[in-house]
Amino acid sequence: MSPERYKAKYGAWAGRPNGSPPDFDLCCEEVTPNERGGFAHSHQCRRARGYGPDNAYCKQHDPEVAQKRYANAKARADAKWHVQRLEWAGPTFYAVLKQIADGHNDPRTLATKTIAPYALANTGEKP
Repeated sequence: MSPERYKAKYGAWAGRPNGSPPDFDLCCEEVTPNERGGFAHSHQCRRARGYGPDNAYCKQHDPEVAQKRYANAKARADAKWHVQRLEWAGPTFYAVLKQIADGHNDPRTLATKTIAPYALANTGEKP
C-alpha cells in the first residue's frame, strides 16, 4: 500500500476546512454523493481497498476498470448519436432524392456530398 495515493484530507470545504483524515483501510478515491436537495460534500470512498495500483482502490474505482467502463459508455453514446444524426438528416436526404428523381445532372456527386458528413470516421465507412 502506498500512502501517496491518498489525499491529505477528504471532504474539506469552507464550513469544514480541515476535512477528514484518510483511512488507509478504505479506497483512496474521493467521491461526491448523489443527493437531491441541499449541498453534497465529497468524502473518501467507503469501500474496502484491494484493487488497482498499490491495492489502494476498491473494485469500482480501479483506474483500469473505470477506464474500460467509460470507454464502453462512450462507444454506446457515439453509436446512439450516429443513429440520431441520421434520423435528423431525413429531410435533407429526402430533398436530395427528390432532386435525383427530378433528373439532376450528376446524381452520384450530389449523393456523395450529401452523405459525406454522416460517414462513420472510426469504422472506415466511406461516403
